[in-house]
Amino acid sequence: MLKKRSVIAVPTFISLGLMGSFHAFWGTTLPVLRTFLNLNIEQATVLTAYNLAAQAIACALGGLLSDLIRRDKILLIGCLLLGSGAFILGGPRSYIANIVLVFWMGLGCGLMLSSSNALLVGLFPDRKGAILNIHHSVYGAVSLVSPLVMAALLHAKTSWQHGYVGLGWMLMAICIFFLFTAVPTESNDDRTPFFKDARRLFSSGNFFPLLLIATFAVGAQIAVMFLAVTYLVEAKGLNIIEASAVLSAFFVCIFTGRIICSWLSFHMSSTRIVLILLFLQLSGLLVAWLASGWMSAVAVAISGLGCSGIFPSLLALTGTLFFNVAGTSLGLLASMNWIGGMFIVWMAGVLSQRVNVQWGFVAIVLASLAGVFVHSLKYRTFLRAETVASIANESVDN
Repeated sequence: MLKKRSVIAVPTFISLGLMGSFHAFWGTTLPVLRTFLNLNIEQATVLTAYNLAAQAIACALGGLLSDLIRRDKILLIGCLLLGSGAFILGGPRSYIANIVLVFWMGLGCGLMLSSSNALLVGLFPDRKGAILNIHHSVYGAVSLVSPLVMAALLHAKTSWQHGYVGLGWMLMAICIFFLFTAVPTESNDDRTPFFKDARRLFSSGNFFPLLLIATFAVGAQIAVMFLAVTYLVEAKGLNIIEASAVLSAFFVCIFTGRIICSWLSFHMSSTRIVLILLFLQLSGLLVAWLASGWMSAVAVAISGLGCSGIFPSLLALTGTLFFNVAGTSLGLLASMNWIGGMFIVWMAGVLSQRVNVQWGFVAIVLASLAGVFVHSLKYRTFLRAETVASIANESVDN
């Protein structure tokens, strides 16, 4: 059985990259899927919202399970759910059948995200900030290629389903790898310390604001990932190939930003990194909303720099403050991302259908603004708590 942490880390990184590929594929093919299923924009965003709701549920469940059972096996199950769904997507033309299917795939994504974060925090407890930024950099790296792959399939008039089938085979390969791993779980048979730490987590004055920031700021990032192509095509006059290239550039900026944030994590607190990124995200989204044509497209791409390290840095901050219940706290944090994304995507769809797509984007901008507001209110408190917790965790490690 495989136990070496550096060997296990690589497929764990790849698994999140493949989840990013699914997200990028979905954002690129959403206009085509609307035609395939004969959906209006509100119905398409509701379909997306079901996927996000499933990811929220599975993140919370996967986070809790990651503190109680083997994290590598939870990751295996997540890859199996997403991979099996990828083989089927594009087959049934029934709207209800596709809701069930994307919900199933969302469950896989949620289990993959929560278990992989907890697994890496457990494998590298002394390098949480750096390792999580690298982990999510792989998400950005694979995601930036995926829109180009799907755009090439669409341009060549090849079936877009082929992209999802290829993704399914790669996920099956990751499943096979995790059949042969043996990663120990931090917990033991005595659940009393876990439940005591869990009660302390929910009574903390810092945990709820962290959940709110994830809901607003990371939810806004998720909405951009899924709706950017539709927004640029219908509100800014780009064609689907050009808009797909912009989405790819967005992921390039996410990848670049996460590499930078990984380096910054050695020199700066996670609290400060999040504050800088939140303001950068809001600035990019404001310009993307107010500008026209290619100026708006460039702003969408550049907003990826702001989006880049928010989630990994929030994960690092949460893992530092609540290390004893890392699986539960990180799983709930990830869950709120998808809950935020679900509501923001749904609101954007409603506004787009009832007013126009330009005003639909306002939901994303306002969510980003709310994230800036909450973090600014708690900034000094987070900073003090992170410093104290970092010292305490270092003394325990030593």
